[in-house]
Amino acid sequence: MNHAVGSRYELSTTTDEERELVRCRQEIARLKQLVVQLSELVLRNVTQNAEGRKPQSD
Repeated sequence: MNHAVGSRYELSTTTDEERELVRCRQEIARLKQLVVQLSELVLRNVTQNAEGRKPQSD
């Protein structure tokens, strides 16, 4: 009987760990997307600043 209780605990723990792993993977994917968006904003800003500093031709 103790074996059955132990197995249920292990199953529950594994399920909890798997849920946490899925949640972590989703969070990592969300953070990667934020990094991409931030990189795009930085690149756009750098490009606009570079265009603003171009010497004017007479």
